[in-house]
Amino acid sequence: MAKRITLKEIAALTGTSVSTVSKALNQSTEISEGKRRQIIEVARALHYPFERLERVLPENRERMVGFLVPDVSNPYFARLWRGVEDIARSHDYSVVACHTGEDPELEIEQINRIQRLDVAGLLSVPIREENYQRLRLPLVLLSRCSVACESFSYVVNNDFRGAYLAAKYFLDQGKTNVFFLSGPEEISVATNRTQGILAAFRERDLPFPKSHIYYNNLKFKDGHRTLEKILRANRPPLGVFCSSDIVAIGVLNMARSGGYKIPEEISIVGYDDIENDQYLDYPLTTIAQADYQIGSHGMKTLLEIISEKEPYRQVRQIVFEPEIVVRKT
Repeated sequence: MAKRITLKEIAALTGTSVSTVSKALNQSTEISEGKRRQIIEVARALHYPFERLERVLPENRERMVGFLVPDVSNPYFARLWRGVEDIARSHDYSVVACHTGEDPELEIEQINRIQRLDVAGLLSVPIREENYQRLRLPLVLLSRCSVACESFSYVVNNDFRGAYLAAKYFLDQGKTNVFFLSGPEEISVATNRTQGILAAFRERDLPFPKSHIYYNNLKFKDGHRTLEKILRANRPPLGVFCSSDIVAIGVLNMARSGGYKIPEEISIVGYDDIENDQYLDYPLTTIAQADYQIGSHGMKTLLEIISEKEPYRQVRQIVFEPEIVVRKT
């Protein structure tokens, strides 16, 4: 049976007390509207029982949008969420966030929940774009996009370019034995970044083996475990490109605990440029992308679409260009 979220856990995540959380969920006027919204959104993301939240959501659903996010604990998505929130608040909109956990079946469930709320529009970091094909709701996809997204509005990072820059960085160091620690294979980011790596290797007339791609790396422990696996079959020097900085920090931890020289023996490139990267004992080289801007521009774009007379026919597409931030790895 799934663990039921408690008021104490919501209080810890929102930096409030249990009594404040209780007041927020019971529409008390003793706390500010901003704090009430924050608590409700966190409760929503953590699957606090849906029927309990129905009675505390804003009555004016025309001023509310949904937001589907894969991992509320990842600093990248937290920054993206902040961008969404800041623009929404400035236009007097509420945001109802739902966690999808990189699970396409849960994504369908959360889409259905959002539709039942009769919100004005939806923002989503998609897992499977086809889950949105029949959605009759103003929609903007954030951060991820594949060929199937051509008919959708989106605000994304150029993941092909980001991976190309990472691969070129390794090759310029003379490292041709490169490994890609990807996220889930089915998401568009994995495909786009793989193509970017292949393009950099083709420029040097070098092969990039498919066996050098390791999927489903999402957490710190995944990076640590996958590098251990790689090192059992490969000797340094080598390069490791990671799907996120969280995974890259796990790789860095394992490499340092194993006594490997960085970047001479193991060179590491992350993705996202989260705030902690520069403060590590070994500051992380990474691909910086516009996390906050993707969120804020996504919300602005959704508001523009909502304001149109025929919102379902509006397609707006924005692509941000990444850059490599070279530090010590």
